[in-house]
Amino acid sequence: MSPKSEVAQRMQNNVGEVTAEALSMVVPGTFVFPPLAQFPKPLGQKLRFLGWWLVIKGQEILTNMALKFTSKPTIFKAAKFKPKRSVIIPTAKALHRSMAEALASGDKNTINKVCSRKLAGPLLASIDARPRGRRYGWELVKYTNKLFYPAIRSHRVSPLSRERHAPIIRQAVVAISSKQRRVQYDAQNQVVPGSEKEIDVVENVAIACIVDGRTWEQGEWRLLGTIKPTTYEGWAEEKELLKNMLHQS
Repeated sequence: MSPKSEVAQRMQNNVGEVTAEALSMVVPGTFVFPPLAQFPKPLGQKLRFLGWWLVIKGQEILTNMALKFTSKPTIFKAAKFKPKRSVIIPTAKALHRSMAEALASGDKNTINKVCSRKLAGPLLASIDARPRGRRYGWELVKYTNKLFYPAIRSHRVSPLSRERHAPIIRQAVVAISSKQRRVQYDAQNQVVPGSEKEIDVVENVAIACIVDGRTWEQGEWRLLGTIKPTTYEGWAEEKELLKNMLHQS
């Protein structure tokens, strides 16, 4: 391999490593709107918290619009970046269901395919740690609270560096409300007593993909995991973290 080829290969490997890391973490500054019951009690904090969310939503909208405009070859031509926001919820639901079914059945290939590297690691380890002969089942009984769920809680785009044509991370958080059935089977394929449960749960499912900064082609979505709603105290700390990151950059 020539010296130029070696340098190009190292750069390509480095980009691949950076994008893999980016697909393994939630973008700093992600605000997941909580249920109203989880808002802070004091009126002043409640209004301040709502104000923070409005600022973040405004920034999300402007950033998405700016990125789409940047992808236009000329001002009179159509943008190359097509977000297709309508696919976000179906994609999040499909990845969430695939992951849960694969974890229950011990399907490592599917976990590696649909999950980020950081999420896949502990899931694969949990499969390896299962007692010999023990089998698990998972079923999505139904989606619930359909008047309010599923709903997009966050939709962000962020370049991975300040370099021109840098890869762009696209991240979405979708709140999904569902009833799920979980069960365990022993070595004789009999249900383990007391293991069969139906639970109602609301999960904030985070997914992400990489957009090529040169071609504007989008890679496959990956599941980052589920994250908790943003709290007043948590966002105050997040603001300080973002401020420190800005000063260091």
